[in-house]
Amino acid sequence: MNKEIGGKLIALEGPDGCGKSTQAKLLSEWLESEGYDVKITREPTENPTGKVLRDSLRGKIELPVEAEALLFACDRAVHVSEVIRPGLSEGKIIITERYIHSSLAYQTSRGLSRKWVEEINKSAIDPDFTIFIDVPPRVGFKRVGASRKADVFEQDLELQKKVRESYKKLAEEENSPIIDGTKPPKKVHEKVKNEINPFLHT
Repeated sequence: MNKEIGGKLIALEGPDGCGKSTQAKLLSEWLESEGYDVKITREPTENPTGKVLRDSLRGKIELPVEAEALLFACDRAVHVSEVIRPGLSEGKIIITERYIHSSLAYQTSRGLSRKWVEEINKSAIDPDFTIFIDVPPRVGFKRVGASRKADVFEQDLELQKKVRESYKKLAEEENSPIIDGTKPPKKVHEKVKNEINPFLHT
């Protein structure tokens, strides 16, 4: 992955239902009140590849794990080219809900090689700061209102357990903060602010 000079790229990572969208909105509002020019974005994106990925994630279509990983990398390449890099060049703080760590966590948890996942995403810009928001899988499922048959639920639950552990491992490797997402949104936001504030002044 490559570094980019200009603005700042902040990635909010974490499992389904951890509250990334809520925290991205609260963080953006706070940063704007501090005088920063902010843009929120997310993955999968709204481009055609992102729409295919959302259909896959919602079970509307079925894709091999490798194909899905490549589509995520393709979607990310467009995301970087059309949204992230231009925003950084303009000096903006870009907040992305999900980024490269989501691919590493989910796709390696589904059996793919980490080295391969990193290779297909090597054109991505490194985030300047990453925050992991952690919730237990059952909490995440409850929040998103997942309606699943028992056998599928348990299969998903086992995957989410692996994903959660992968996120924790990535955070430890990079010394990135892990924030308890089970707390009320305002309390989570205060924790996010406390982590982000020193970074903004370095």
